[in-house]
Amino acid sequence: MNNQLWIACLLGTAVGLVVGQLVFNSPFVGILVGLGLGALVGAALGPRRE
Repeated sequence: MNNQLWIACLLGTAVGLVVGQLVFNSPFVGILVGLGLGALVGAALGPRRE
């Protein structure tokens, strides 16, 4: 289980909600952008396989 992925997705969604409301005036767009960026960051921070 990749805990970094889940934490980054949750944090990205929370930040995306706020940024989406302020910038795009649409929380839905912010949630999608934040979730996507959080998933990318979480996957990059995850454990490496050799």
